Amino acid sequence: MDAVIMAGGKGSRMGTAEKMFLQINGEKIIDAIIKILQNQNFNISLCISENTKFLDGYNSLRTIMGQGNYASDLNYAIKSCSLPVLIVPSDVIIPPNMIHDFVKRASSMETAIATLVVNNKLSGISMFFRKPETGDLPYKNIEILRDDFFNLNYPDDYKKALQRF
Repeated sequence: MDAVIMAGGKGSRMGTAEKMFLQINGEKIIDAIIKILQNQNFNISLCISENTKFLDGYNSLRTIMGQGNYASDLNYAIKSCSLPVLIVPSDVIIPPNMIHDFVKRASSMETAIATLVVNNKLSGISMFFRKPETGDLPYKNIEILRDDFFNLNYPDDYKKALQRF
């Protein structure tokens, strides 16, 4: 199954486009994500842009060059992958079993898109079962509560993650 790590943003809220290199327990966030996906046998692509050209060829992953606009880059990345495709942001701290459980639950749903909502907030993790050819696709949310998931949008998010781990 294909997975795309979205890593093309400017990181303006966090103050750096290199936020995926922040470390938790001595490991870069992006490396932890890659390891989780590799351990679950995903074919991994990395969607980057001019903002994150420093990731081109990172960890020998297939690179998808986007434009730095999340919506259009997401659309382009999905179109260049086989379905279903898992989408994961490059700046989330996720426990390994969370991806496995999400994919299992999402695969049993009858929808075009399954999105993961963690602690009542969109996680950025989703699974596409249809390509976004035209118009809006139907979606369903999978909602969970976890104290070990962090979406690093702001410096305070990283501080909270460091306190937790």
